[in-house]
Formats: sequence, structure tokens, C-alpha cells
Amino acid sequence: MSNQNYQLPGSTTPIPCGSACEALDFLQQIYNSAPVVMLAVSPDLKIVRLNQRFAKFTGLSAENILSRPLDEIFPEAFKALSKIIEEVKKLLKPVSQIEISFNHDRRQIFWEVSAWPITDENRDLAKINLMLHDISELRLTQSKLEKAYASILELQEKLEQENRLLRREISQSASEREIIGSSREMQTVLHQIAQVAPTDTTVLITGETGTGKELVARAIHNQSRRQNKPLVIVNCAALPANLIESELFGHEKGAFTGAIARKAGRFELADTGTIFLDEIGELPIELQSKLLRVLQENQFERVGGTRSIPVNVRIIAATNRDLALEVRNGRFREDLFFRLNVFPLRLPPLNERGGDIIELADAFISIFSEKMGRPRPTLSKESVQTLINHSWPGNIRELRNVIERAMILCKTDTILITIPDYGLKPRPIKDSPIFNTDLSLETVEKVHITRILEKCNWKVRGHNGAASVLNLKPTTLESKMKKLQIRRPKP
Repeated sequence: MSNQNYQLPGSTTPIPCGSACEALDFLQQIYNSAPVVMLAVSPDLKIVRLNQRFAKFTGLSAENILSRPLDEIFPEAFKALSKIIEEVKKLLKPVSQIEISFNHDRRQIFWEVSAWPITDENRDLAKINLMLHDISELRLTQSKLEKAYASILELQEKLEQENRLLRREISQSASEREIIGSSREMQTVLHQIAQVAPTDTTVLITGETGTGKELVARAIHNQSRRQNKPLVIVNCAALPANLIESELFGHEKGAFTGAIARKAGRFELADTGTIFLDEIGELPIELQSKLLRVLQENQFERVGGTRSIPVNVRIIAATNRDLALEVRNGRFREDLFFRLNVFPLRLPPLNERGGDIIELADAFISIFSEKMGRPRPTLSKESVQTLINHSWPGNIRELRNVIERAMILCKTDTILITIPDYGLKPRPIKDSPIFNTDLSLETVEKVHITRILEKCNWKVRGHNGAASVLNLKPTTLESKMKKLQIRRPKP
């Protein structure tokens, strides 16, 4: 061992060279084995010291790194590191725990940087020491937790919306959800429902306002393979024009003023289930292209979002408009019309459904009797005649309102039906030759009896039968039917 002495800077006690060299070697081992990246750079940003972790990170040997510029060895993080170094050089004060990020070896790296100046005996800057703590795993875990938390919030919101939809379903009584009608026209509709329901085919329901299009959509869903999945109902006519896109497809946080959180749209809620787009003819034409994309590609983007969201949903649409005419007038996209019109299903107006009118009236009387907690009244002969003779421009909705009003006013065990004067133009009875003055009395009588029989669903005897409506004895009516050759058509 050498007999020369070595004096550490700042110390007045000489240390034998052997002990000093051992101490310096020990410090160098600590420096090299530190669990963080450590290096030192000169004021002109050349690397003058480094530990093994930095050499390993760069993939170079220590000899190939020393004295080379920092931007040459470490270009990915040079901009962020040089900014920190310049601050230390300017203030001659340490900085700590400044986070930077950069891409290295096809992955994002996060480092927490601390730096401090080293001065010489003249207090001039000699070098800058850097300590770089890799926090990539921490940030990755944090990012995963944030995404998981966002997913939980999104699922929670979706569950709450599904619960609201479920409560709406439960609030409707079973009797009001049942399709009532044994007329030939409604039997055709029920047959079509049974045919299309088990498939995933898009259905377009057409019919006048108040004919029960939503009820048919529910029946299709309830008879489909998606019956245990959500049925989401959207009234396109009831949504504000500036909110339709957000309601249908959802929006990201900050997408527009008031969007304080991410919101799932109706299509996301209907995923794996069915969405019913009522009054589809009211959808603004600028949104029709986005709906077309969902039909074609089974995906969409939230408002303010860039990610395509896949969706598996069956679409049932309904309208009281003539969409073919809307297409010709440029108010509805032709390609969307053909995408929706895969299985058209027309609902007949109430005045074409014959005896269904009395059947529906009886059903509504039962419903309102239960709701009002009152004994069920019966229809008078005059009321049956009134129901049959009215043209029902408001269809089933109008009939329901008329029955509810009559139930409120009813004080006896017989209900009296009166039709309010709405001030509307009466609807003509379609294709009825009874108003043709050139017909014989016998033909007019045959047409009238046939019409009443159809209204009463070909029921001759008993309560609400055609004989009662015509104020004839059942035997007399049967005799007239035989004489006039009136026969019930085969189904």
C-alpha cells in the first residue's frame, strides 16, 4: 500500500491513499449499482459521468458514452432534459421530481427527474448531476385504474338507464301491452309479426298516428331471440334537433357546452337488444347518414369522440309518413329508406278493423274499471252503434280517450259513449258503396248488414252482436243473411 496521504475536499484530516482509494471505489460501486439512472453532464451538455443503469438503458458501453453530447446519445428525451438542465444552470439551484415522458424502443417511458449543480472552488458551474427515476410502471398502473374507473362509471350510468327503461316497462300493465283484434286485417299483422320476430331483420312499421306501432314493436321484440335483452324506445319527433345525435350515439366529456361527463347513447344501451326508432321520418337528414352507418357497419362514434364503437342491435323503425314520397321530395335519404324497408309491416287504421272496435272498447272498459276501482259497466246498444259509426281519425288513441272520458262520467252500470266534437273534418268511410245513390235498396241493405257484421267480427247473437246493433231479433237477421246470401268469408 502506498505511504502517500490523500485529503478529501472540505476535510482537514489527511487520509492514507489506500483508505481514500477504497472509499472512492466504494462510492463508485454505490453509484453504479443505484436502482435509478444517474449521470452528470458538463455545462455544454456532454456526458462526463454515468452509472451502469444508464449504459444498459442506452445499450452502449460506458466508454462509448463518455464525453459525447447528450443529444447524440439520448435524442428521445433530450428536449425535456435540456430544459431542466438550463433551469439548473440559470438558477444554480437544484430541482426535483419533474416528470417527463418520451418514446423509447416502441413504448412510452415516464421518468421523474431530479438535478443539482456542482461548482468548483471558484463557485463556477462544473457539471450538473441528474438522477432519473423510472415511474413507467406506476403511470401504466395509474392509467389502467383510471380507465377501469371510467368503465365502472360508464357501466353504472348504463345500468341506471336500463333500470329506468325497465321501470317504464313494468309500469305498463300486461293488458295494455297485449295486441287486441280478431279482424282479418289484424290477423294478417299478427301472422307477419310471428314470421319476422325470430329473425334479426330490420322492420319498418307504417301506419297512421295512434294505430299502435309501438305495441307491434314490443311484440316483435318479445317474440325474438333478444327478448331478455333491452328494448330501447326513441321518439325521434320528441327529441330537440340539437340533441338527437347525442341521445342516439352518446357524447364524450367536453364535447359541447354542458357535457360535463361521458354519456352512453341509446344505441349503446340497446347493444345485444332492440332499438325502436319511432317517427323515423322526423329524423333530420344530416343525421340520417350516421344512422345508415350503424345499419351498414354496425358501429358508430360518440359526439366528440374518435373511436368507433361496435354495436349489435336490431332496428325496428316506425313512421306515419309516406317515406317513398319523402324520398322523392328530398327529405329522406333513398339509401336509408331501402335499408329500413327490408320487412315492411302496415298497420290498418281503426276504421278498417271491423269488430275490433267493440273488442278494444271492452278491453279499455276493463282497464279503466280496474284503475278506478269501480265495477265494470256494459256498453249500451246506442253506444255500440256510436262506436261503429264513428270514423276514428285518431285511431286507437282516440278510442282509448273516448272510453276513459265515458268511464269518468258513467254513474250507472251501463256506459254511454259520446264522441266530442273536435272540429275536425270527418273521415270518409273508405271503399264503401253504401253512399252510391244508384244502388238498389236490397244492395244497400246487404252492404249495411255486411259492414255491421264485420264491425262485430261476424258475431250475430248476444251482447255486442250484430243483431243487437241492428236492433233485430237474431232469427230475423239470420233470415236476412240467408236471403241476401251474406256469408262470412273464409280466413
